[in-house]
Amino acid sequence: MGMSKTVEFVPDDSYIWDEDDEMRNYHFVSTSGLVKQFVSLGSKLLDDVLPQDLISVVVDVKIKQNLPALVGDRLVIGVRVTKIEENYVYFSGIATKENVKMAEIEFTRVVISRNYLRRKAVEKAT
Repeated sequence: MGMSKTVEFVPDDSYIWDEDDEMRNYHFVSTSGLVKQFVSLGSKLLDDVLPQDLISVVVDVKIKQNLPALVGDRLVIGVRVTKIEENYVYFSGIATKENVKMAEIEFTRVVISRNYLRRKAVEKAT
């Protein structure tokens, strides 16, 4: 496949894990915040090659977070395309903190027409 993208990312307060009142005070980065960064990176990777009338949407995610991260930690996040089948694009990725793997992910994006999504939104609204 050969398609990959890596970025440095420093999470801010919008990434705080807030499911527990006590733990919120320690400013841990939420796993869902990491997911958002990974899938956004995959989107940007595909945006560089997709025609304007197509878009990719996430249909499946599996993540394992091995180590905690705190707001302000410097993370390196990378994703790569592992397989393409029809309009499905499969990704894997890792996040590291101080050169130690702290999370790994697999996710799938499906490439669809922007017009299809617009039609679905209009159908739902009417």
